[in-house]
Amino acid sequence: MTTLFDYSGVRYINPLTDFGFKKIFGDKEVMKAFLTDLLQPSSPIKDLVFLDKELGPDNETFRGVIYDLRCMTEDGGEFIVEMQNRGQEHFSERILYYLSRSFSNQKGAGDKNWDYSLKPIYGVFFLNFHMKGFKPRYLRTIQMTVSETGELFSDKLKAFTLEIPDFKDKSEDYPKTKIEYWLYILANMQNFKGQLPFTQEQPAFKKVGRISEIAHLTPDDLRSYDKNMDNIRTNNEVMSFARNEGREEGREKGREEGIREGMKEGIYKVAKSMKEMGLPMAQITQATELPEDEIAAL
Repeated sequence: MTTLFDYSGVRYINPLTDFGFKKIFGDKEVMKAFLTDLLQPSSPIKDLVFLDKELGPDNETFRGVIYDLRCMTEDGGEFIVEMQNRGQEHFSERILYYLSRSFSNQKGAGDKNWDYSLKPIYGVFFLNFHMKGFKPRYLRTIQMTVSETGELFSDKLKAFTLEIPDFKDKSEDYPKTKIEYWLYILANMQNFKGQLPFTQEQPAFKKVGRISEIAHLTPDDLRSYDKNMDNIRTNNEVMSFARNEGREEGREKGREEGIREGMKEGIYKVAKSMKEMGLPMAQITQATELPEDEIAAL
């Protein structure tokens, strides 16, 4: 079939795209293997089910939440698993919002006889950037503790951030831990020409390789991947244009504040153009990182 991009010489899909990430971690066997390596539970994860990715609003005044992937283990633990390619101004608050929404939507919360017993909620966020305001770490575990003593206050609400950038273009000798193997695979998959490495350390990588090969994609999957890659190219061009617009206007104003204001104006212009072209709101927000209400007001 005809595609927008030439995939000759490329064996695997890009796992950092929306399509690639969901294709890989939307597989039950792969997700179970990853969560096991991340959590290292005392007993194996026997089963998990994928849940509806959309969590509706509490009432008509609040907006809903759409996750990349959402699943639940047999013991009732819920996992929100996301891939983020761009940093955001209030990303740490976004993590709190996501976890809190899932926490407050547990079934028991609406039962008058409910005794406040809750199932654990875990947020897993793959980041293709280093979190602003924090020291770079490939794995960061976030949970509630008592400041004065370091005691664990609750293990029912926990988030993991996994930063990918440090694993790009490294040798296969670089990763040493189970999670490092996963991050190395994700960071470098598009460069692999042969079988994926570390299959002895993690047999699930054989499955990851099979479902990630471009040659094995169905025509529908290839069309979806091609469209996803085209969206990424468009988004990158949009952001590049906005930066250039901002620099130009900033130079005219001759101040640091002018540069920031100019970039913001450039992003608004791009968002308005995309809106006039009839592009989906999700694509506009992803490209410009503007909230939906600001785009709707343009």
